[in-house]
Amino acid sequence: MTLYFDTKIEFLDVDAVSTISSWHPNEPLFAVASYSQERGGSVTIFADTGEPQRDVTYPVHATSQATALCWHPEKALLATGWEHGEIHVWFAGHREFASVSGPHKAAIVLLEFSEQGGRMVTADAMGLVTGWRCDGQYQFLTMFSHDLREVLLLICFRRTVESEVREEMANLAKAAVAGDENALDTLTNWRPRTAARGHSTVRDNHCFYACTQGGVVYYINQGGSCSEVTKSGPHQPAIVQMLWHPKKDAVICLLEDLTIILYLVESTGILTELDRVKLSGRGTGKQGAIAWAGNSLAIITGDLSVRIWDIERSDNYLLKMDQSNSCHLAGMSSSLATSSSNNNNHNHNNISTGILFSPESSGESNGNLTRKVSKYTQLASNEIFTCLAYSTSNQTLCAATNLGNLYTWKRTLSCFVGAPEDAWQLGNISTLSRQGAVKSCTWGFNELSKPCILANCLSSVYMLKEQPLLAAHTRSLWAVQSSAKCVQLTHCSGRQCTVQADFAVTALALNELNLVVSNGRSISTYSLQRVEKTLDEFEEILEASGVGVGSTGSSSSASPPSLSVKLLQTFSGECLALGLQHQNIFCLNSSDIVVYSVGGVVLHRIMGNDVEGKIIGMDLTGCYLAVFTMNGYVKAYDVTRHDPKLLFPSKSGHEIFDDFGEFIVVKCNSLGSHLGVVIANSSFTPCASIYCWDFERNNLFEYDLTRSQPETDTDSRSSLAVRIFWDTEEPRLLAVEIRSMVMQKLPKQQQLQVPTPSHYVESQILVMFYSDKTDGKLNVLESQNISQGAQLLNLCVPSVVCVQVNAVQEQPLQDFADLQQCDAVTRRQVLNFSLHVAEGQMDLAFRCVRSIRSKVIWTNLARMCVHTSRLDVAKVCLGHLEQARSVRALRQAMEDDDLELEAKVAVLAIELGMLEEAKDLYKRCQRHDLLNKLLQSTGQLDEALKLAETEDRIHLKHTYYQKALALRESGDLKGALDYYEKTQNPVQHITQLLLEHPLAMKRYIQSTTDPKLLRWWGQYVESSGDMDAALAVYSKAEDWFSQVKILCYLGKISKADAIARQSGDRAACYHLGRHYENVGKFQEAIMFYTRAQTFSNAIRICKENDFQEELWTVASSSRSRDKAIAAAYFEECGNFRHAVELYHRAGMLHKALEMAFESQQPEILEIIASELNAESDGELINRCADFFGSIEQHQKAVQLLAKTKHLERALSICVEKGVPVTEELADLLTPSKGDLPETMRLSILVQLGDLLQQQGDYHSATKKFTQAGDKVRAMKSLLKSGNTDKIIFFATMSRQREIYIMAANYLQSLDWQSDPMILKHIVGFYGKGQAFDSLANFYAICAQLEIEEYQDYAKALVAMQEAAKCLEKLSHAQHAYNKLQRTVADVKCILEMQQSLQAGDNLSVIAACRSMLLKPELPPIRHAHILAMLVRALVYAKQFPEAGRALKELAVKDNSWSASGLVDRALVQRVAKECDLDFELIWNSGRQTNNSATTTTTRAQSTISMTTTTNTTTTSDDEADDEEIREELN
Repeated sequence: MTLYFDTKIEFLDVDAVSTISSWHPNEPLFAVASYSQERGGSVTIFADTGEPQRDVTYPVHATSQATALCWHPEKALLATGWEHGEIHVWFAGHREFASVSGPHKAAIVLLEFSEQGGRMVTADAMGLVTGWRCDGQYQFLTMFSHDLREVLLLICFRRTVESEVREEMANLAKAAVAGDENALDTLTNWRPRTAARGHSTVRDNHCFYACTQGGVVYYINQGGSCSEVTKSGPHQPAIVQMLWHPKKDAVICLLEDLTIILYLVESTGILTELDRVKLSGRGTGKQGAIAWAGNSLAIITGDLSVRIWDIERSDNYLLKMDQSNSCHLAGMSSSLATSSSNNNNHNHNNISTGILFSPESSGESNGNLTRKVSKYTQLASNEIFTCLAYSTSNQTLCAATNLGNLYTWKRTLSCFVGAPEDAWQLGNISTLSRQGAVKSCTWGFNELSKPCILANCLSSVYMLKEQPLLAAHTRSLWAVQSSAKCVQLTHCSGRQCTVQADFAVTALALNELNLVVSNGRSISTYSLQRVEKTLDEFEEILEASGVGVGSTGSSSSASPPSLSVKLLQTFSGECLALGLQHQNIFCLNSSDIVVYSVGGVVLHRIMGNDVEGKIIGMDLTGCYLAVFTMNGYVKAYDVTRHDPKLLFPSKSGHEIFDDFGEFIVVKCNSLGSHLGVVIANSSFTPCASIYCWDFERNNLFEYDLTRSQPETDTDSRSSLAVRIFWDTEEPRLLAVEIRSMVMQKLPKQQQLQVPTPSHYVESQILVMFYSDKTDGKLNVLESQNISQGAQLLNLCVPSVVCVQVNAVQEQPLQDFADLQQCDAVTRRQVLNFSLHVAEGQMDLAFRCVRSIRSKVIWTNLARMCVHTSRLDVAKVCLGHLEQARSVRALRQAMEDDDLELEAKVAVLAIELGMLEEAKDLYKRCQRHDLLNKLLQSTGQLDEALKLAETEDRIHLKHTYYQKALALRESGDLKGALDYYEKTQNPVQHITQLLLEHPLAMKRYIQSTTDPKLLRWWGQYVESSGDMDAALAVYSKAEDWFSQVKILCYLGKISKADAIARQSGDRAACYHLGRHYENVGKFQEAIMFYTRAQTFSNAIRICKENDFQEELWTVASSSRSRDKAIAAAYFEECGNFRHAVELYHRAGMLHKALEMAFESQQPEILEIIASELNAESDGELINRCADFFGSIEQHQKAVQLLAKTKHLERALSICVEKGVPVTEELADLLTPSKGDLPETMRLSILVQLGDLLQQQGDYHSATKKFTQAGDKVRAMKSLLKSGNTDKIIFFATMSRQREIYIMAANYLQSLDWQSDPMILKHIVGFYGKGQAFDSLANFYAICAQLEIEEYQDYAKALVAMQEAAKCLEKLSHAQHAYNKLQRTVADVKCILEMQQSLQAGDNLSVIAACRSMLLKPELPPIRHAHILAMLVRALVYAKQFPEAGRALKELAVKDNSWSASGLVDRALVQRVAKECDLDFELIWNSGRQTNNSATTTTTRAQSTISMTTTTNTTTTSDDEADDEEIREELN
């Protein structure tokens, strides 16, 4: 409920009469021009309090008055134009008005600033227009002057219209409040104190239009050039008002004849007409006026009506003048204009309605305040509107009349309206002046950014301030402002009284002893009578009197006595907010907090320092005072003592919050440990979060309203916290009033149909608490919706206190629904229970309420058990609720082991009526069958069908059946039939449904194609005796049996025969076969019995009539039992061939074999043997094998025995009879693991491997030996195959020492000199087999080959060194190692001789060679090689005779020396020449070949003669096998 307190502006001159007025667009300042006969004209500047600005010398002219006033749009600068042509300017902070010299000589009629104030334009009565530039030093310079020689009616500056993209970027900062600044104004009236709303950063536009009295419109551009853009005719009306369009480059013009024209403005200033509307009205055009109301145009036309023209939708309507409409709308939706004064953070609430208090009516009761429009229309039918103004901040339109009345309409966007005029609510009707009309009305802002109205009447000026109704509450006493000067006090005992103040109350504070009120300038204190009665006595009084909480009257004649209130003191003091603690009054003024006694004595003063800034808000909760300052600092005081004690050092909001701009609400809890805080962010937009700051531990708890209320598919919401109240006793509990702007997401078609905004406001109260276990988040205890117009007043457990209009209402908390009147101990227990339940601590909650008898408590605890899955506690709760049936259902669910835990909890949820939670639990445990059952039981069949079709298809047909039953009960037969058709047994249900409706039955049967239903109908018709009709129905249903049955009955055998043959239906064929048998047609009967697969009947007929051929045919395709019967019959008849085959087909193999042996039928025996397997009778298998052996078919006998797993006998036959073993037969003869004992299985595998080895299949033998685990034998068999790759692979995979050695020995027999990989494998295998003696011998062979073949002693030395390394690893090879070392020393000596020979040291080489030749020749060193070196050294030393003798000795040692290239041919020629020898004879003596040359292996073995004793575990048989392998290899 919003009040408007009107204040008459008092001039310095009492006799002065107001002329014109103007309010600054951004500052709490307004200027009024006045005129008196004694002093003349004057201009006075007033503050928002209605008092003139001090220390300012106002201009006074005895013979002239001010004719024009205009404020600078951004600066505190006032420009005034006077009747004698002078211009005076006042700057903020200056005492005197400065005079601006200009060219004007006549009266200044127009004075306007541009959009940003960079250009000022003045116009006088002679038509002279002058442009001024205002610089930073407040100097005005003349830019241009144009003499238009005609009186100007108006000047309209061009405005910069922002683009849609730029507008969208500007709205990003307002996203938290529904996307625009009006939404912020909708949810809260808070305005930033530390920073004003951000101004537009658009570039100032100096272009403007000037309209003359003759109808000419001039356009003056940025540079000051003037051009004529429109000119009306001689009798055309002039433009009296021009407004710039807020969204586009266009202007709206109002003409004298009430014609409104919409012009499009081009960049050059040219006007293009877009639309023209002619309005009807009375009087002259001077009585018309227009104003922008949002994006619509408000128009008055000289009568008592306001028309709204929606230009975008081309719609217009009249605003309603009846207040009953506003009351109706107030019941439908939340008021958008209501908001708190929480920026002052005092302990009272605000109520918003539309009542305005004038001085004459301030003392009246609330019931007489509201006035009906009809009253005015009856008293004064000649009343018309004279002016109007619109406030964009609170979306309020005000219009004043010629009789001094002021009307206000609030534009409500908070509800869906059927007509656009319903969005406007008429709220205030006030009489400002009874002497004359209101000339102008203007909206402005006071210091707290609250909207104000400045109304200029004929002789006086009134300022109207918006003021919400006040209220305060304690546990036993509450106060509500009932009018501007009246406060209604109510005690919980029912006692009441009304306090009449001497002034309009703007602040209020209350406790049990005192009441304090203030109007901002004075403070009055009242003493209250202490009521000593107990609460029980109060209840008795209430019951006797019938007075409830929040009531303002009594329903009984015996009303309780009134409260005694006494005025203590009234004293002066600036006051923005009040707080009361015991006998101390805390008063917030413009800069600090003053502490008064109730007698008005100043006790203390709390001030902010230069760093903190001045104090701008306070709140007093109990004995703790919370304070925040202009610079964003917060602090708290303990005010129980005489001097307030600071609880913590002042803290900056920037240190507490990440994104901080200003404090909005700060309240301290009753313990003095936490602060409840609402802030604005750095862009000075209220944050959609609630904070609780633990200043003792510096912990911050947060509750984000945007995350807690996510968007849905149907709507999205933006929420703000507008009020916070801590509980008066519980320090953890606080209540927050939340206002949410809900944006309805309408479909596109609906959006086109509904022209009104699809959004509304919701209000609710969140009861929250903090806990150290919640990781910095506030927990919600519960939420309560509040009625329209109600506001949060206090939190006083067990109730949330709200105020509705002028009545206090208590809404109990959920757990206190039936415990409102309880003592403090019970209240504490129940509150602890609520907090523990919210935290999920079931055990603690249960302990708190164990002894409390309250069904609400136990119900809430049981509901909490659903979320915590505590079924044991839930069973106790249901017992306390005396719900035996629910306890039984829960116990059965708990004992059912097939149910998941979630399903058991769902049973509890169902018993408690928590169906949505039960659905979620069933979905969570994937029990779609139980969910389907729940949906069916609750009547949600459509959702059950959807679930059954997607998740629970096993119950789909049953769900169809339930849906059909529901439709049948509702009378929807067609729908029921559709769902019956989808069920498992539709015939039964459909027939039951339609039997009562024969005609519907017949129509349905004619249209259906269901064979079951047609068969039922045919049977129904057949039972009535109409065989032809029944035959037709059976034909449609394709029921062949019924057709044949009726045709046989009618004697139409040929047609029945054709149907039976064509359809092949077994029932039809059987019926027709019986018919043929009865008439003696046995062949036809046998054929149809066979088609019907009733072979026993056909065999019976064949036996009775001795039809052997037919019997063989029938028995061949019959069942085993029938085959056996037919075989016995053939055996009796002596037809053994058919008998044996039928016995065989019937599975009677013994009988078949006996008869086959007796009748000597080997073909049949072979067929029978092919079908035998391991599970067959062993005796039968042996008999068959003996039979095959008797006829010399040993291969078949072995095949049979192998197939039937008689492996030993099969192997013996293979060995004895020499049966070749193929790969397939070998696989059959291989026993699987588990078929035989392991020893027997290995024995069979070894025998099979020996057999395969004997037959030369070494690879298969290797495979069998490997399967038997005898890898040595497998390797021996593989060595015989000679497959090198497989030998290498097998040796690598076997990883056995003996196999490595065998593989390496085998590889030595190959050409390993030319294949490096074989050489690598030999070395590797010897190394892996640790056969270092063999490896040493191999290296010796390598060394011998290098010397013999290539005379490469270097490589031979390397091989010998490797052999020495191997011998080092053998402890028994020391002798061989020593011998090898001597050989290595000789090889090194030879290498040194070769190096000396290359170096040219021939003599040393000759000496060394002769020394070496004296030693006996020991392999691998050969004297021939030394002699060849000696020959070369002698030749190089030119000792040719000695060289010849050495050459002859070489020829004796090696007769192939020239062939092996020991000495070069050229060298021999030189020796022969020097010694005069026959070269050919010498050369040819060394070219003889040695056919009996000793093998390399023998020389290598002689090189290393060692006696090694290896610890082998092989038996003599293995050594013999090794010898055999060597012989094979050799």
